[in-house]
Amino acid sequence: MVTEYHIPVLLNTAVSFLINPVIRDHVIVDGTLGGGSYTRLICESISDKSKIIAIDKDENAIAHTTNNLGEYRDKILFAKGNFADVKRIVSDVGYASITGIVLDLGLSSYQLNEEDGFSFMKNTPLDMRADKSAALDARTILNEYRESELTEIFEEYGEVSRASRLSKAVADARRKQSIETTEDFIKIIKREYGFKATMPVKFLSKLFQALRIAVNDELNDLKTVLSGTMEILIEGGRIVVVSYHSLEDRIVKNFFREHSEKTVQGGKALKILTKKVIVPEYSEVRMNSRSRSAKLRAAEAVVV
Repeated sequence: MVTEYHIPVLLNTAVSFLINPVIRDHVIVDGTLGGGSYTRLICESISDKSKIIAIDKDENAIAHTTNNLGEYRDKILFAKGNFADVKRIVSDVGYASITGIVLDLGLSSYQLNEEDGFSFMKNTPLDMRADKSAALDARTILNEYRESELTEIFEEYGEVSRASRLSKAVADARRKQSIETTEDFIKIIKREYGFKATMPVKFLSKLFQALRIAVNDELNDLKTVLSGTMEILIEGGRIVVVSYHSLEDRIVKNFFREHSEKTVQGGKALKILTKKVIVPEYSEVRMNSRSRSAKLRAAEAVVV
């Protein structure tokens, strides 16, 4: 068993941006509950009358945090689901609006260490589903998607050049034998690119991340949650997003710009709080290498 469910990234910075001190009693959404570190610090930072709606697709995260955060049970409303459904989830637990939302878009340490398919460091079935009830998994993508679809995934989500080369290798391999495990996929990569022993970690990370994004439809979910949040966020409420992929960061950056107070002519807009993207300090990266690609952006709802 892992000793810690998840090591949070930019924890104090994210929560300091998230909580507007002008607002007395909060209704805050933690859209990516994970190990509950963000939710715990939020609980410690808000009034006793405030509430946190803690969402996660992963039932393991819900089970872990329900037990681990028992002392804050009066403040937390747990919800298993997709943060893309934020409007419905908030309504289901009895609220019409929120004062803030935080999204940490990275994988939890638990998922990497304990759940199937997420890590290339061990041989497991090719799953990669954050929500185990979902139909689509990484095995299905590698065995059933057309070459052109695989190329699009590797190029767009993995930012791999000449990805058609790998897509063809996958198609050739699966005609002989079904691709079932992470090791099966890694063997195909090794053969195609001529890696004799160790392979570039960054390259493998890109390919596994590309599959994970496709399995969980992560980019579309991000766009949906941002739009949904804008509809239910009160004036003075804040959005904080920690992303780990250039495409995720671009989506957040563009959304903030499109809804900025400098762009919107009337109604609800966003005041961008992070003029420049915030990244972890060297000391944090040294302690947690997985934080090295993290980027934080924050904005506050205003009426113009």
